[in-house]
Amino acid sequence: MTKRSIRFILLLSLVASACSDTDDQTSKTIPSNEIVDTSISQSATSTIIEISDNTSSDQTVNIEKIISDLPENTGYFEDFSSNFSDGKPEINRTHPFQTLDTFCTTYPPVKEEIVPATVEVKRGDSLAKIASKHDLTLEEILEMNEIANPNLIFIGQEIRVGEDLQIGLGPQSTGRGITENSVSIVNIETSTDELQTLSFEDFSGDTSEIFSAFIEILNEECGGFHGRKIDLQEITTFPLEAFDIDTSTLGTIACLNATKDIPSVIVVDISRFSGPLENCIVNEQKTALVTTKVLPSQNSIASDNRLLLDSFSTEQAFSLMLMFAEEKGLLTNRSIAIVADDSLGNYESVITGLVEPLRELNYDPEFHFLNCEGGIFCNIGIEKTIDAFIENPPDVLFPTLNPVSLPELLTQMMSNDIAKPQIIQSAFNQQDDELSTNHIFNYGGSEVADYYNGTIIFSHPYVEGQRIFESQFSPFEEMCIKEYSRVSDLDQHSIDPRRTETVLKICSITRYIARALYDAGVNPSRRIIHDSLSSLGSVDSPGLSFGSFTLNKPTRPSSIQHMEYQFPCAISEEAESQNYSGCILPISNPENIFTN
Repeated sequence: MTKRSIRFILLLSLVASACSDTDDQTSKTIPSNEIVDTSISQSATSTIIEISDNTSSDQTVNIEKIISDLPENTGYFEDFSSNFSDGKPEINRTHPFQTLDTFCTTYPPVKEEIVPATVEVKRGDSLAKIASKHDLTLEEILEMNEIANPNLIFIGQEIRVGEDLQIGLGPQSTGRGITENSVSIVNIETSTDELQTLSFEDFSGDTSEIFSAFIEILNEECGGFHGRKIDLQEITTFPLEAFDIDTSTLGTIACLNATKDIPSVIVVDISRFSGPLENCIVNEQKTALVTTKVLPSQNSIASDNRLLLDSFSTEQAFSLMLMFAEEKGLLTNRSIAIVADDSLGNYESVITGLVEPLRELNYDPEFHFLNCEGGIFCNIGIEKTIDAFIENPPDVLFPTLNPVSLPELLTQMMSNDIAKPQIIQSAFNQQDDELSTNHIFNYGGSEVADYYNGTIIFSHPYVEGQRIFESQFSPFEEMCIKEYSRVSDLDQHSIDPRRTETVLKICSITRYIARALYDAGVNPSRRIIHDSLSSLGSVDSPGLSFGSFTLNKPTRPSSIQHMEYQFPCAISEEAESQNYSGCILPISNPENIFTN
């Protein structure tokens, strides 16, 4: 696999014109009847605290006493695993990329089909529409047809949208990123080195090595895809400002690297801090994107089926969280507060997905807004929020901040003796992940982790650290681990069991891509590959659950689960020692979101 870091200087000129200055958004408090902008003092800053030791001597004594009283049984997940069944008839186990014994199998040749290289202009067509329909940029279709003015086309005109192909020649070059030998795939990697100096521990592992291991199986053992192999390359971006470039611009640069320089047919982004690159990839560069981010549904609607979310959309995450919280009586007769930040898209998502639905349910939430100043540390305005909490402590809190910003809010609340509210989270901003809860412990120590203890999480089934320690895996998960260990020189999940989640996530996403490339046929266009990817149907996924992708369902999860963060991880003495920063545990079995 080829690795490339962002080439800042060469690409700055390409994105400068697209990056307009935006005014800093200010902190807002929203009354029940309307949203009113309220400016805050620019001198308001977050309080910087010295990172404390993980536990003080007194805290250690208390935790040791808790551990000594714990039961010995560590089989918390046994019942959850036994309730999981592989009896889904929608998944065709004879498909070469859907087997459970191995990651993939060899297959006989398939019939070649020729994709028409031209289309006829119809009434209402434009070159931009035709280009988008065939996943070409306007520049590509102009060059392909030697057209100088995109407005000078006529009804009945033949427009070239692909290469002239011939039956019987096998794999041929069919478009950008598809040669006779390979299909280009790009993995977006985010460097977290700087975050680790700020106590953020990224234990997800070396994603490049894991991707390469599964791609090796596809290319070398299963014959690739009708004579082609995956050409896997990597683009590295950064979560913090670099060379005075904000994270939004960094995301755009990563997009252009991945789609124009390489160029890719599919981009994969499982990083947590890659910046807002989605619109650039799927809309501007007409490239498919598979991402683990929770994004507004408008992104999928505008993508023309080029965007697949391996999680919920923002609206799904919030609406399901509210539905289950309401059903369980967690909101009734309680004061509610919401804390959000001004990250691109986040503010609007929280308003439309959480604030307004709560008001429709006749609740009167207070809304507090923190400024990120173009980065990922969203603490400007925190003093005003804390003052409001001191005056009116909330009974229920929805802290929708990103994993880097949330610990400071919790630390401030605890240090100001604000009564511990019932905290409720969703998949939004990765708050259903033990990477996030681990950072709370590392940042604020055991006292802040204890303040967060009991947080309720409503999200799709998760690969919990404790389940990994108990080795309670589904057949699909067992296959992924076995196959990765067989070909990997590092065998990362053996080095650190917490990396198993990453192995399983990459295993499932790589199979999505493999299925799409196989189903697309011998000489597919970019559009055919993208259509194949967006209509996979039922898929295997980690987390003791299944998922699916259809043209009307670009989000993978098909179920939701009630989980809680526990600190300490009070299952047993062994569980406590394994999960020193606490653990996320399921409280009930997953529920199908299409039958609730």
